Amino acid sequence: MDLSTSARGNGGPKKGPGRGWYALAVLPAICGFAAMVAVLFVQLSKLDDGLEQIVVPGARELRLEPGQHTVFLEYRSVVNGRVFRTDEVSGLTVRVEAPGGAPVEVTAPMGSAHYSLGGRQGEAINVFRIERAGTYRVSADYEGRIGPQTVIAVGRGFLKLLFTTVLIALSAAFLGMILSGGAVIGVYLARRWARQN
Repeated sequence: MDLSTSARGNGGPKKGPGRGWYALAVLPAICGFAAMVAVLFVQLSKLDDGLEQIVVPGARELRLEPGQHTVFLEYRSVVNGRVFRTDEVSGLTVRVEAPGGAPVEVTAPMGSAHYSLGGRQGEAINVFRIERAGTYRVSADYEGRIGPQTVIAVGRGFLKLLFTTVLIALSAAFLGMILSGGAVIGVYLARRWARQN
């Protein structure tokens, strides 16, 4: 790889970057993509730690913090080594009870949201907001009808964390591409200048 240089003109050898500098110029892009993969691998592997799973029909008491919580239907899931696969779920009703038994309002999410993490795939089906930390009872059933056994997962701030992770990863890749683009242009201009002078 020629990193030393040479551009010949009427005045003999001229100093200028060799072609090998183009290879070095793409290193920021490679590093940017490597950083993107690393961020996605490390952070996404941690995301599902913040999701509390419940096999339904059924219920579970969860220690929840104040804020908005999202309920996801995991149509591909693993709980205690058991695999759940559900192609269609209809009529599943989610309920949340505050400490003392008071019902918490459960509504539909404002938009759609999906995730796929380590063999688990889910989509947002409900949201609810609580004002006080405590142990809440979260349950879901088909209201007397027969339906498939499946899994729901409850998480707070999950979508925001997912969005932030993806944004950071893409930013790393984009920054690497910008730096490499600037470096390539710099090498080209330096070589061109060396040929002309």
